[in-house]
Order: sequence, then structure tokens, then C-alpha cells
Amino acid sequence: MAILKHTSSKNAAYGDALDYLKYKHREDSKTGLYEPILDEYGLLQERENYAICALDGYGREIDPETWAGSCMETNIRFGKNNTKAERKQHIYIISHPEADVPLLTKEDLLEEGKAFVRENLPGYEALIAVHMDTDNPHIHVAINSVRSVAREERPWMLHDEGGKVLRCEVSAGGKHQDNPTFRHHCQDWLLAYTRSHGLAQEDNNRVEEQRKQKRKENRYNVLKHQILFAAMDSYSMEQLKDALKKKYDIDLIRRGSTYSIRLPGVKRNVRLDTVGLPKDLLYSAIGKNRRGEAELRQQEAQYYEKKKYIQWLRERRLKNNAKAEDAIADAAALIAGKAGPGYEKENFQELHDLIRQVTYLERDLQTEKEKLDRLLERWDSYENPEASDQEQFRHGSYLRWCGCDPDAPEERSELQWERDVVDLQSQEASSLREALAESADQWQDQVQEDRFQYQREWNLTREEQLRNQLRHIRENRKKLSRIAYYCQKAADRRIYNKDYLAKAEHFRSLWHQKLQEEHEMKARIRELKQARKEQEKTYKAREWER
Repeated sequence: MAILKHTSSKNAAYGDALDYLKYKHREDSKTGLYEPILDEYGLLQERENYAICALDGYGREIDPETWAGSCMETNIRFGKNNTKAERKQHIYIISHPEADVPLLTKEDLLEEGKAFVRENLPGYEALIAVHMDTDNPHIHVAINSVRSVAREERPWMLHDEGGKVLRCEVSAGGKHQDNPTFRHHCQDWLLAYTRSHGLAQEDNNRVEEQRKQKRKENRYNVLKHQILFAAMDSYSMEQLKDALKKKYDIDLIRRGSTYSIRLPGVKRNVRLDTVGLPKDLLYSAIGKNRRGEAELRQQEAQYYEKKKYIQWLRERRLKNNAKAEDAIADAAALIAGKAGPGYEKENFQELHDLIRQVTYLERDLQTEKEKLDRLLERWDSYENPEASDQEQFRHGSYLRWCGCDPDAPEERSELQWERDVVDLQSQEASSLREALAESADQWQDQVQEDRFQYQREWNLTREEQLRNQLRHIRENRKKLSRIAYYCQKAADRRIYNKDYLAKAEHFRSLWHQKLQEEHEMKARIRELKQARKEQEKTYKAREWER
């Protein structure tokens, strides 16, 4: 069966391709590049038993010597292939087995190359050469990466989300896209061509799929045995994780109740179920060493319960409840127990500590509120009927990793109730902080200097906290701006892809929100700074009166 291969080149000298097809070359063992074989006079040696021709964008034959100039003219006309990074040429090689040698001539192979270009690569300037000087006669087809003539729509071309063929696939000036769909179509065409001409036949697409599946199974079998051998020498999942990292540089990752592995140099994770290693088999292998399988399962259940997001939030809320109740009781006792002209110095220090404690409490509650809002937004996106299957799977996986069941409405109601409770507590903490601050403002202690120093230190600390928050907001805003830019760029590359445009608009809205937060934070810092200056003026005026 004939074999189809593809390569590409960034070489802007189109004449080099013509020289390679016409003259003898050998491959440099050091660089892997081809260099011409010169005769005793330093001249190029023409190949033996070869044929060459060229086609323009309309499929008409032209002089092969004019092919390079025609390609450069097309590049200039459409303003393409101006940088080193762009691919200037695409080369396809059709190689026939030895069984086809008696049935093929140079003219037959040349006609096959022309048919291949006219059927699969219309609109491109093509250079076709036949080499019969090897054991396997083969055809070289070199095309310019820029299409010079518009072509008709074909089923194998790239489509948008609506099912329409992309404009860059048919219009003049578009660049050739060598993708799996196109190669699959070319292999089908080659099978039909060899079948119609009585040549050796074999479905290359089916063979390639079988090879891929076999390579994947072999790789997964190796990984499965590596993990099992490491598990037999381990007595816990933590020790197994360390052993895999140390022996094979494999990361064992846990998300919720599922385990995945990440191979070195690979970004995507592979689940153990995909490898063919379910948790039952993994637990059995670990349990053979020192711990029983039942104990491991019990630890797994306990760990999963601890990861329950709602339960974790409830525990934090109960702790914050205790803090808030203690702060309220201490503040009420302190304010009600003042005697004489005002507070004592120790009481003022205690009041100062209460204000700081309530401020931290308010910050923690605000953080919990934001986390719950993000989780509920994920839940809304998961339940959105217009969301794609990929988006629903992504949001549902995140909710399950948090310990929630996205298909259980009672859990969502409970999460919404937790969010309302946290919101009320945040408002109560804010009111308590304002009441404590107002009580501190009514201070009538005779030692004004101590009071001023305490207030000044508190204001400086609070101002520094706000500046840190402002710095964090600015960093997030810059990141959102870059993400929106990359999404817009990806949408432009894909002819205004709707998903990427929506993502870009979403990140722009988040950027505007961060910008509004930045303005509000700057205003708060200015107000705090102005209040500090007013306090300093008041203190200096009192010192002057004394």
C-alpha cells in the first residue's frame, strides 16, 4: 500500500526545493540537512530516472523553473510569508512499495501526483517530482503555503461552530492548514486511487488507529505496573506519592475522591481509571504490605468527609461566631464598666485590641462570602441550559472536588443559606467595629499622648493593610487584562470564535470591576490619611494650648 507523509519548511528560498528535486543530494549525518553532491568540477549532478512538472493555482501545467518566482509573487500580492517563523512550503511524499514497481512508470506516478494536487490541493502552486532511483518509487509534491486562487468548499475543510466552512479555507490568500481531518481525507483518496489502478491496497487510517491504540495500551500497561510495584512497597497513599515521584518522576494528584497521575513533561493529567488501575486494585496492592484494605477505605472516607466544602465553611462560621460573641461581650463590659473621667490606660489598650480583632473577623467573613459567591456562580453555570457539555463537565468537576453534589438541589439551598448567614455576620461585625471606633472616639482619658499614639499606630497599620490590598487588586487587574488580550487574540485567529469572544468580554468586565475596586480603595486610603492628618493637627493644637 502507498504511504503518504507530510513535512513543512520555513525556507523562503523556493529555488532550493527545485534544486533538491532535480539534482542529487545526500543527508548530512550531523545536522540532518541535505547538501548537494557535486562533481569533480564543482557542479550539480542531475538525478537519474526522474520526472518533474509544475502546476499553477488553476491546475494548469507551467514551466518548473518559473514555480519559485510564482510563489514569491503570490506572497507579495497577499502580504504573507514575510517573517522567519511562517511556514513557506508544505511537502507531501507518496511512496509505493516494491510490489507496485513493475506496474508503475514515471508517467503514471507523475499523473498520480497531478491528480493528488488537483483533487486535494486546488488553488496552490505545486511542484511535482517523481524519483525512481530508490527501492520504493515515490512522488514529491511541494506547494506554496499561500493559496493563489480561491477554491470550492469541501467536506474535509475546517468548520466553525455553526458548521460553515471557514473563509480562510476557500478564499485566495489563505494559508494551507495541514490538520488530522485533511490527512485522513488524503489517505482515503490514496486508498481509492490505488484500488482503481490495481495497486497494493491497505487502509492506512485503520492501520494508524490500531498503532495509536496499541502504543497507548503499551504505555498504560507500563504505567500500571510501575504504580502497582510502587504500591506494594508502600503502606499509605502519601508514601506511594513520594515513591512515584522519586523513582519515576510521576506526580500522584488527588482531587476529591479521584486519583490522577501527571507524567514528566506532560501538562494534562491521566486518571488511574483510564490507565486501567481502579482504586480497589490500588488499595489492595497497598493493603498487602502493612495496612489492611479496610483501614485504607476508612481513611479514604474520613478524608473525603473532611473535604466537604459546606462542612468546612460551617466550622469556620462557628469559630467566627465564637470570636464575634466574645468581642461583643468584652466590648459591652468594657464600655459599661468605665468610671470617673474616662477609661483607664489598660482599658484603652484592651479596646484597641478589640477593634483590631473585629477588623480581622470582618476580613475573614468577607473572604468566606467571596468564596461562596464564586461557588454559587459555578453552580449557576453548571445549571445553565445554554452551556455546552464541556463547560458543564468542567463546572461539575469543580463542584465535586469541593465536596458538593451538583445534581442535589438541597445542597445548593444549604450553600445559599450559609452564604446569607455569612453576609449577616459580616454586617454585624462591621456594625460592631463602627461602635467600637465610636467608643474610642469618645475617649476622655487625661493622658492624651498615649491615646494619640495608639490611634496613630492603628491608623498607620490600617493604611498599610489597605495599601497591600490595593497592590493585590492592581496585580489581579493586570492579569485579567492579559487574559482578555489572549482570549481576543485567540478569537481573531479563529475568525471571531464566539466562545473566545465571550471569554474576552467576561474578563474585560472583571477588569472593570477590579478598576472600580481600585478607585474605591484609593479613596479609602485618602480618607484615612486625611483623618490621620486632622488628628495630628488636633493633637498639636492641644499641645500648643497647654
